Amino acid sequence: MKLKVWIIRIVLIILILGWMYVIFGFSADDGDKSQSLSDKITFRVMKIIKPDYKKLPKKEQHEFFMTVSKTVRKIGHFGEYGILGTLVTGLLLTFERIRNVSRKWYIYLMTVGWCLLYAISDEIHQGFVKGRNARPIDIVVDVLGGFVAAVIMVAIWKAINKRKEAKAS
Repeated sequence: MKLKVWIIRIVLIILILGWMYVIFGFSADDGDKSQSLSDKITFRVMKIIKPDYKKLPKKEQHEFFMTVSKTVRKIGHFGEYGILGTLVTGLLLTFERIRNVSRKWYIYLMTVGWCLLYAISDEIHQGFVKGRNARPIDIVVDVLGGFVAAVIMVAIWKAINKRKEAKAS
């Protein structure tokens, strides 16, 4: 059993580091490359939510595009750190001592702390990339993504644990 847990932990650590590398890679893209990727995603989203976008007057097209683009970028931040939060929480839940803490806020605090530190370093990094800048609001969105993921992971863990306990009794 202990070997299995250690293998899971090692895999999760590798996944966490790999995902942090992916986030770093997105942050290392210069402003043009980052905007190009966001624009591609934005156009796909716009086709789904407003198929007649091209029929709008140019000014409305631009306003709509800018609104959707900003939303897509924030959802991207939220999602990136949601994945990081999921992996970090998964790693924390492999430790019995952490799982057995009566108040699960400790898990949330550790996950949010991890995401906060990485989000700050990520934004600082972006501040040095051509065409990019650091935005404090992105740190907030990043941390929120990590926190929401931690809450979901703990809820899933609790549900699985209750089901196991019910079967055992």
